Amino acid sequence: MTAPFSSKFGKLTRSFAVWGKVLALLRYSSRRLGVQVFALTFLEIALTVGALFAVKSAVETLSVSTGTPGNMVLHLALILGLFLASRVAQAVGNYYRAAQGYVVSDYVNQAIQERAVAADLSFYDSALYHDSLERARQAGAGRPAQVTANALNAFRSGLMLAAIAVIIITIEWLLLPFSLVAVALVLLVQLRFTRERFEMQRALVQKERGALYADYLMTAEPFAKEIRLWDMGAFLRDLYMKLRMSLRKDYLAVEWRKSKAEVGIAIVGTALFCAAAAAVVWRLDAGQATISDLVILVLLLLRAEIAGRDFVSSVSRLHDDRLFLTQMFDFLDLQPVIQRGGDHKPMPTPTDAGVVLENVSFRYPASDRLALDSVSLQLKSGRFTALVGGNGSGKTTLIKLLCRLYDPQDGRITLYGQDIRDLDPIRYRQEFSVIFQDFVQFAFSGRDNLIVSGLGAPGQEEQMLRAAKMTGADDVLQALPKGYDTILSRMFDDGVELSGGQWQKVALARSVFPKSSFVVLDEPTSAIDPNAEADLFDGFRDKLDGRGALVISHRLSTIRMADYTYVLDEGRIVEEGTHEELIAKNGHYAGMFERQGRGYRR
Repeated sequence: MTAPFSSKFGKLTRSFAVWGKVLALLRYSSRRLGVQVFALTFLEIALTVGALFAVKSAVETLSVSTGTPGNMVLHLALILGLFLASRVAQAVGNYYRAAQGYVVSDYVNQAIQERAVAADLSFYDSALYHDSLERARQAGAGRPAQVTANALNAFRSGLMLAAIAVIIITIEWLLLPFSLVAVALVLLVQLRFTRERFEMQRALVQKERGALYADYLMTAEPFAKEIRLWDMGAFLRDLYMKLRMSLRKDYLAVEWRKSKAEVGIAIVGTALFCAAAAAVVWRLDAGQATISDLVILVLLLLRAEIAGRDFVSSVSRLHDDRLFLTQMFDFLDLQPVIQRGGDHKPMPTPTDAGVVLENVSFRYPASDRLALDSVSLQLKSGRFTALVGGNGSGKTTLIKLLCRLYDPQDGRITLYGQDIRDLDPIRYRQEFSVIFQDFVQFAFSGRDNLIVSGLGAPGQEEQMLRAAKMTGADDVLQALPKGYDTILSRMFDDGVELSGGQWQKVALARSVFPKSSFVVLDEPTSAIDPNAEADLFDGFRDKLDGRGALVISHRLSTIRMADYTYVLDEGRIVEEGTHEELIAKNGHYAGMFERQGRGYRR
């Protein structure tokens, strides 16, 4: 008996905790909006109830045959005026409820974005993360606005039901149980199937993601060439429709069961209403009630039916909101391992030691294979360091650890002798200017594409032009219709699309633009011609202006210019030294250099 009780108590506690967070969302709307919403809600209910009593008064006047035409006109004007005023209060209240919902919605969506950006890069390596993010998006896109509106509608409808119940008790209290039973039955059905639909959506989230991915492949520009080249359209449409039909079948099965239950409840509710009406007619026939009592009770029961339906619908949606918002709050509660801000040591004083990896080992989440195994490497200030190795040897992974996008499982990384885990990660990352092999092509202007890597830095214009001229991006951007202000994408009006080599020059300029201590270039010249590469690395040390550089490249013509080179193979440093020293070792490096040189000698 203890375990079930404990389980139920735990669920109840979690439920109250979630409701506390849901209600706390209202804090992020202005106090003025909250006062206006509640004032208009009370006003609407008061006007509606007043209109019902005005109807009762008019019927009483008619029943005793003492009313004059003038009195009846006044009664009618009062009734219409009260009903009109209640509709106006309702319309204005709906506006303020919507305004309050939008304020909360914007806050929550911003919170989801902040949490997604703050999440460790390792989260993206997990299907569980993508599932939780998709669920948070499902909950966060429109739910915050909905939950605010639904909470207020439930409050308004509940208050209306309470007012009607008080009036019914004063006329015929026996009718109240009939109404309460009808409302309770509808509410139970709604809550049951809301839970069932939620559980199904939770179970089908990966299938939903699969359908969204197929749709993304068919509609997104990055895949357009291959989709057409390989004529994949029919295949992807068929995949999408199979997933959607399967989802539709599962969801409709729940809706069909819900429809059958609602039909049964409607029959029971109608029977209860008929029983209540029969009781009122019997009292009227026995002389225990007046015709005005009959009219007001009928009106009250009809209004109670509307308010009850609204109340059940709002509470059901709130229950649905709570279930989905649980997922959103779970996502927002995720705490990154690599924490920004907080209690960190100050940045160390620069020394010649630069950045040092000491016996660093790392494996990706859910992988048993070490991507890096006991790697030791030094990136000295003011030195041109090269890193070479085959595909999959761990070069890009090493850069991610160097920039503290991941933390190693073993070993440590130091900056000027200080363990980087003791430093603020945001401030530490500002020490690096990086271009990744799969760099981002922002659909921004050329100017914004360059300065985005150093937002807020002083002297941006002069620094940006220097970086663009150093990498050849200046020639690319100056030739565009609007120069540096041209949008680099056809997604927007007057935008242009750059070639791969042109984009690489822009990305190179972006990587060297910030005033950092180290420059990290991952295959920086893979898409540009040899002349442009020669221009870039001609006087490269002078262009670094005292910064340390780590360059990854398969072009050994570039690597041979480095001061010091590390050779990475299957996650381990197998050789290191100057170009001459590595050639003399006649090992991995010499073999790669010989194979590339052989192609030029033919």
